[in-house]
Amino acid sequence: MPAPMETPDQQIATLEANALKICQVCDQGYQAFGEKGTVIVLRQLENPSLALEDWQIKYRPLSRIDDILSDWKQTPLQDMIIRYNPDVSVVCTFLYPNGAHTSYHFGKVSPEENSR
Repeated sequence: MPAPMETPDQQIATLEANALKICQVCDQGYQAFGEKGTVIVLRQLENPSLALEDWQIKYRPLSRIDDILSDWKQTPLQDMIIRYNPDVSVVCTFLYPNGAHTSYHFGKVSPEENSR
């Protein structure tokens, strides 16, 4: 698999800047599909802003991850999705134009927590 086009520190900064939005997309996706999955963050690095637009954040349930990440079962993503509890946490996957992807598992944030 190709190397991600951002460092882990850059990815984490993006997660922190967009945590509430990512959690909302996860909640909506889980409710709509009734199935665990991952929030896909599509990264186009011509404009490497921390702020993500709506089109860059999409929920993919377990049954549809193969459509976008054919090798996800050979990465830590499969274990993350199997083990996480969608009521209290999120799995988020950065996807790059070169096919690289990196996943993170983190606890959900609420609007109150995000405003601190």
